[in-house]
Amino acid sequence: MRRRLGFPIALLLATAALPAASAAAPESSTRIPLREAPLDRTQTREVRTSTPFDLVGFAWRGPAPDRVEVRTRGSGEWSEWTELEPEAGGSEPLWTGRADTAQVRASRGGADATGDLELIAIDPGTSAAVTPDTRIAGSPPVVGRAQWGADENLMTWPPEPTRTKAVIVHHTAGTNDYSCAQSADIVRAIYRYHAVELKWGDIGYHALVDKCGTVFEGRAGGLRGDVVGGHARGFNRNTFGVSMLGNYDRATPSSKTVESVAEISAWKLGTAGVPADGRTELVAEPANNSHHPAGAAVSLPTIFGHRDVSRTVCPGQRGYEKLDPIRARAAVLQQRHARP
Repeated sequence: MRRRLGFPIALLLATAALPAASAAAPESSTRIPLREAPLDRTQTREVRTSTPFDLVGFAWRGPAPDRVEVRTRGSGEWSEWTELEPEAGGSEPLWTGRADTAQVRASRGGADATGDLELIAIDPGTSAAVTPDTRIAGSPPVVGRAQWGADENLMTWPPEPTRTKAVIVHHTAGTNDYSCAQSADIVRAIYRYHAVELKWGDIGYHALVDKCGTVFEGRAGGLRGDVVGGHARGFNRNTFGVSMLGNYDRATPSSKTVESVAEISAWKLGTAGVPADGRTELVAEPANNSHHPAGAAVSLPTIFGHRDVSRTVCPGQRGYEKLDPIRARAAVLQQRHARP
């Protein structure tokens, strides 16, 4: 959903390591207007938060900027610059790992736009250790919302029924340098960002898969039934959104990730009687980042990538290259399940 820019020279600073999140801390978020930070000669603003964060995103006044780039600093070293794509209500989120400082560049029409942005920094808190043992109507093992620590008081988007006709594969981008013990934290941070900060009322994806192949339940009601998600503007209806945790533009998804994406896709399409290696027709709804005008009937594979319908790099070049293997594996799994 985003692309990384060139590698900057690492700035090694003599700073102490950031404290780990409290074992009992709930998730929290901080919003900082960037206009309060000075603009330097490189058209960059730098802000430091009072408490560490693990995920950042941006909201803005007026039209969306043409370009938003951010890098963060944790234990003394700046990350790469990463460009964030716009979503409904703000930018897409970026999992940074533990950090407390961000530098931001943004432009609109060739002019600086950082003063119109508000930094959103999220600390996901912690939850109990999770085990993927929830089974929903014969689905593969899934970590349910309660298991990964979803605060259901934040869920204000009542499930909207739809008919599942296809799976859209995404990646969350951000760092791939996370432990699988942190995966629930990433999911919880994205949930808060989508539900609270962007005011969607829930997490947009129906399911999320980490690099160890663990599947997490996303959108409320999206596994037990067919409900509209918030993962691909213009094509949220009639689709099931699966997102791989990590950036798969240059890194290749693990075999465990590919297998789990195939498993959850095969199962979900199977519940709707849709072949994993088939094609379907979807009708585009209004969206300013879509390849297709509203009302257009679009023929697509029943498992396809976000970039197939939207102006985005998602699910990354290496992630996109895995779609054929995912379709093939999902078709095999459906055939096995159909055998008497």
